[in-house]
Amino acid sequence: MKFLYLLVSAFLFVLSFSPFDHKISIFLSIIILFFIVDNLSTKERSKYLFFFAIMIHLIGVSWVSESLITYGSMGYIISYAITLFFIIIISIPYALIGYFYKPIRKNNIFNINFIAILFILVEFVKSSIFGGFPWLLIGYTQNGTVFDYIYPILGTYAVSYIIIFTSAIIYQALYMRPKKYVVTSLILVVIYLSFPLSNDNSETYVGKKISFALYQPNIYPNISYNSDEYKNTVNKYISVINNNKSKDLLIFPETIIPKILSRNNSLYKKMESSTGENNILITGLFTKNKNNYFNSMLFFSDDIEIYNKRKLVPFGEYTPWYDTVIKLSQIIDIPLSNLSPGSNNQKEIMIKNIKIIPMICFESTFPSLIHSDSENEIIINISNDGWFGNTLAPYQHLQITQIRALEFNRFILRVTNTGISAVIDNHGKILDFIGNNEEGIIQGNVPLKNKKSIYSQYGDISILMLLFLSLLLTGLTGVIKRNE
Repeated sequence: MKFLYLLVSAFLFVLSFSPFDHKISIFLSIIILFFIVDNLSTKERSKYLFFFAIMIHLIGVSWVSESLITYGSMGYIISYAITLFFIIIISIPYALIGYFYKPIRKNNIFNINFIAILFILVEFVKSSIFGGFPWLLIGYTQNGTVFDYIYPILGTYAVSYIIIFTSAIIYQALYMRPKKYVVTSLILVVIYLSFPLSNDNSETYVGKKISFALYQPNIYPNISYNSDEYKNTVNKYISVINNNKSKDLLIFPETIIPKILSRNNSLYKKMESSTGENNILITGLFTKNKNNYFNSMLFFSDDIEIYNKRKLVPFGEYTPWYDTVIKLSQIIDIPLSNLSPGSNNQKEIMIKNIKIIPMICFESTFPSLIHSDSENEIIINISNDGWFGNTLAPYQHLQITQIRALEFNRFILRVTNTGISAVIDNHGKILDFIGNNEEGIIQGNVPLKNKKSIYSQYGDISILMLLFLSLLLTGLTGVIKRNE
């Protein structure tokens, strides 16, 4: 029966993320999880937390297998086996929670704090080890709620902490029914539910605005280089360039052509000669420097600026421990899957007094890669979610990008090959978009934001310091109680 409840909890967990966006279900999921594990032995608790993690990832990120099957030339059995192995690895930290877990059924606020910190540490570890996989973080679920005030101050991990802490308080209220916890829980629920009714993200923007055009071509990564489709694709890009020369920014997605374009290529020549006195063409291309290949964002203006992607996708863009798993890299036959990461010391992109903060695909899940420290800034996110087909991935990826806009108080222009392209304001609100598996173009104007968020200045250091101090206080309180 416990495993059935665990499955329900896992489904509720995933339902809180896009495209479902049942935001309150994350609280229900965690409350049910506490009911399951709180009174178990250490060994049993670790087992159930481990299986819970496996379930949420099987439901929420099973799309990993899609790219391996469709674009990695792999059979179903091998792709599912690799995906399951990957999920098991990233689920192990959740099992470790069980070994340090302190039951919270007792009326003890310090235990609640300790458990919340444990969950955040697990999310932090998952986002860091083996290159990091910061997907399905609890804090990603709450854009458009009262937590919109938290993101630009303390970031996503702080939201995760508050959700865990609040869920534990409600769990105690349901289990013990002391009046003070019931009242507290009701107050929290009322505040949470009333916020969308009162929240008005409308804002009057002053200062410089820029015009833009975002082109989503709806081209899948397995396009044949010598086919009529390829030729038509090149002609489409050239046509879009010709029709949008008046825009300050014309933006194409990541890897617009899945090959390295020579300077003699007709499309490259057109991009090189397309920019006028004031406009900038931005596009994603593969580039080569000596013997290294990069996934790059190119900026065509008076000169050509290049940003090389720093955070590559494991087994998609590079093979970890290449020399020792070369055979695996041959099994996973994804085109250009041995790229080099860009330097962490690349010069900032400042063109025509506009500072452009580049994010290529997977990089949007790592806020530490974003450096917002000047005026007239805008974030450009190009991606190619066509690797994941008709799965949850494009919707989840867009949601994460919305959180980045909130954290950094910056507009984001997001352009993908197959969807979902979007214009996102500094409150994380989608102003316009092109749906999945659609071709289209978005045109408009956006302001350049000057005011920096607190989070953009300090990143995750603030919340980690607060959690450390909170943990220290918990420990000191425990020592004092034992000595009384």
